Amino acid sequence: MMNKESKFKKYRKKAEEALKDKDRIDGILTTTKRKLSDLLGSNERLKEFSDKIYVMIRMVKAQLSGEYREFPWRTLVMMVGGLIYFITPIDLIPDLIPILGLTDDISIVYWIYRSIQEDIEKFEAWERTIELT
Repeated sequence: MMNKESKFKKYRKKAEEALKDKDRIDGILTTTKRKLSDLLGSNERLKEFSDKIYVMIRMVKAQLSGEYREFPWRTLVMMVGGLIYFITPIDLIPDLIPILGLTDDISIVYWIYRSIQEDIEKFEAWERTIELT
C-alpha cells in the first residue's frame, strides 16, 4: 500500500505548475467551492471536512493576494495540491465510486491539514485579528 506522501507526489507537481497561473488557481478555487457546495447539499455530516477545505481556500487567496504571506511555499503547494486532488474525479479511488471515492479525498485533506496544522493555526489567529479591526 502506498503512503499518502508518495501517492500525493504528482498532485504536488500539478500544484507547483498551477501556482504559475493565477487564472488556473482561480479556476481550482471556484471548482472546489462548487464541489463542496454540492457535497454539503447532500450531506451535512461533511461540514467539518468542508471547514478544512474552506480554510485552505482562504489561505491560498490571502497568500496570492499578498494579504498574508507568513507560511512557507511548501504549505501553499500542499494546499493547492490537496484542492486539485479533491476536485479531480479520477484519483487513487475514483469519486464515481460512492462513499469510497470521497473517503480517499477526505483522508488526503486531513493528512495535509495535520501536516500544516501550525501554519493553519497562525493563519486563523491572523484572521481573528482582521475581524476585530
